[in-house]
Amino acid sequence: MTSHVTRPDARFATSVSQVTIAALVMAIALYFLSSVISTSMIQEMLGLRRQIDARVPTFLIRICCLLVAIAAAFYAVTGLSMYKRNKLAWAPWLFLAVGLGFFIVYVIAPIFQSISYSFTRWNGLYDINGDWTGEWVGLQNYRVLFDDPNFYTSLKNNVLWLVLFMLAVPIGLFLALFLNQVVTGIRIYKSLFFFPFVISQVVVGLIFAWAYNPEFGLLSEIWSWFFCETKENIMGNLTRVCSVEPPSILGDEDSATYGIIAAGLWPQIAYCMILYLTGLNNVSSDQIEAGQLDGAKGWKMLWHVVLPQLKPATFIAIVVTVIGALRSFDMIATMTQGGPYGSSNVLAYYMYDQAVGEGVGRYGYGSAIATVLFLIMLVYISYFLLRMYQDEKEGS
Repeated sequence: MTSHVTRPDARFATSVSQVTIAALVMAIALYFLSSVISTSMIQEMLGLRRQIDARVPTFLIRICCLLVAIAAAFYAVTGLSMYKRNKLAWAPWLFLAVGLGFFIVYVIAPIFQSISYSFTRWNGLYDINGDWTGEWVGLQNYRVLFDDPNFYTSLKNNVLWLVLFMLAVPIGLFLALFLNQVVTGIRIYKSLFFFPFVISQVVVGLIFAWAYNPEFGLLSEIWSWFFCETKENIMGNLTRVCSVEPPSILGDEDSATYGIIAAGLWPQIAYCMILYLTGLNNVSSDQIEAGQLDGAKGWKMLWHVVLPQLKPATFIAIVVTVIGALRSFDMIATMTQGGPYGSSNVLAYYMYDQAVGEGVGRYGYGSAIATVLFLIMLVYISYFLLRMYQDEKEGS
């Protein structure tokens, strides 16, 4: 009589059929994605008159092929012996795989591509055969950059943004302390203060550009209360006459940057306020009572009891504020386009302007500006990651 003994590790064996089928499906999907599906083929299949009409269907079919390939890859991995033996270790990476893949393709790869372009002279075009038309120039773009007065103006403005934008943190804190009360209608007041953050930055820029307008803006109207009067001219029409003309904030080289920063601070203060309101909800009432028993009140209570418990909120507020200051772009693009005479430029907008704006065709030079901005942000991000790692280490 023959006895059948089941090996204890049989359930951990690789499922050959599963892996084979999944690999085959993935290979077919990738082959169709890279070599078969094209706009001309979809145009012919759907009977469309113009090739441009086939772009959206082609994109959707390619996305479907990509999703099939990803699903097949996941199915293949789950059939491997290594996965079956180490499910707990592999599972998080499987969930992260798609996100990491897109992050590498759309963030990491473009960073290195941009750095490589910074060593070239390129107008952003390809020749009729689809070949790249750039020219390797080494460090020439950086030599020109460090002799460019507009670069130093943009860098100075970035520093100015960074310094003044930090006002959002203490102002947001005091607004949160003011609104952290139990009174009738306080939720409505909180919503009104938070409202600027949910508005698009472009809309905020347009609102402030209108408010700063010296002809018909809100500032002009307020100015007219003190320095202007309405008189009848020789034609019998009413006209406004001002003893002191209203300032043109966005038209003045010395004030344009400050006006844009003030506009940017409006939604940033609201965001910091929400962070602190969330932190205040987690403040320990026991510590507050202990501080009161020790005679702490007012500023002493805030400094020694409340603020230490708001350290996580303060850290996050500083991080997002600094990042927002360094990557400032949309407000400048909406309100001044870097003017007047480039006086309100920052590195992000100057990079865009040189690559595809007024300096269109200087992709290499724009990439050099982007590389400098990336290195500045890399220093800060590295510090942020180090601090976060140290906090996690101390917490564990």
